[in-house]
Amino acid sequence: MRDTEKKIKVIEVIADSALGGGPRHVLGILKHLDKEKFDVFLIAPRGWLATAAAKIKNIGVRIVEFKNKFDLGSLIKLKKNIAEFRTHSNPFGPIVIHAHGPRAGYFCRMAVRPKELFIYTEHLWNSDFHLKNPLNSILQLRGLRSICNKADLIIAVSNSVKKFLTAKIVSDKDKVVVIPNAVEISDVEPKIIRRPGRDKAGLLIGTIGALLRQKGQIYLVRAMQRIVQSLPKTKLEIIGTGPDKELLQKEINRLGLEAKIQLLGEQKNVKKFVKDWDLFVLPSLSETFGLVVLEAMETGIPVVATSVGGLPEIIKNGQTGVLVPPADPEHLSKAILWLLAQKCDRERLAKSAYLALKKNFDWSKIIIELEEKYQKLAQ
Repeated sequence: MRDTEKKIKVIEVIADSALGGGPRHVLGILKHLDKEKFDVFLIAPRGWLATAAAKIKNIGVRIVEFKNKFDLGSLIKLKKNIAEFRTHSNPFGPIVIHAHGPRAGYFCRMAVRPKELFIYTEHLWNSDFHLKNPLNSILQLRGLRSICNKADLIIAVSNSVKKFLTAKIVSDKDKVVVIPNAVEISDVEPKIIRRPGRDKAGLLIGTIGALLRQKGQIYLVRAMQRIVQSLPKTKLEIIGTGPDKELLQKEINRLGLEAKIQLLGEQKNVKKFVKDWDLFVLPSLSETFGLVVLEAMETGIPVVATSVGGLPEIIKNGQTGVLVPPADPEHLSKAILWLLAQKCDRERLAKSAYLALKKNFDWSKIIIELEEKYQKLAQ
């Protein structure tokens, strides 16, 4: 039997190509799947993910915009692209269609053939997450239930997601497994090398995330009012774009913090900023996992985050970071001030976090779990 006939075709489908947690997770899968065992394809909208995936050797990329779940044109195009990938190399070999997120799951549920394998990964929903419009929540959860009923396997990115799915959505609980997000980890422990003159400029806090209500940046802005009273030279950089940008800027102006807080928008080279930060803060109200926390830990920066969703599964409070209640500027400011005043504790937490990261969230280990799921289903 030729090598191409032994391979499993894996088609990753996602309706988002922006620089966010879901697309970054999918890119990690595309990079790390063993190309000797799998023929790997991506179907996604135009954007950061599609561009990055096209640069990976031996990855087939097709563009489908997935404008909304009633977009018949996207469904037709999805089916056409899947049909094209079916005939690639061995047309009779096993096919795994792996959808990420509700919109991609909704389309794939209609596109997958009866004997094809359908995997769904939930990146968004847990008990802390709510859409602004309750009717939209009801409709999306109804759609999520239909996706999960169709799926042969459901992957939750954290135990908090699994708990939500098994309690509210999935009747067959054995179909749900947890495979967390991951990062690429070097064998060499990170060293923080700041730009010249940076250490004399005062302490610098940073956060990364879409500017949305559930990301909680407004509570970090309010915490900064207390922080600069104790440490006047401290500044905050916020990386990300989104609908709450104007709201955040108004709050910054209202508190008179224009000289202390910068909204940096989307940045292609995030690490250039992160390496200058003394502390990374994630003030989310809802977080299914928190990939950005792993990325901060990998860079060697201590982390303060809220105790929501999957974050306590990453951070052991007082050991690998600090956890605080959500929507609480007072507790948040106290935790930040304590760490900013204790360089030894910052270094201790960062070192412990890196070791835990290497043990639990390294792509070289996580990808093996996913490959085993693909192979077991395809048998």
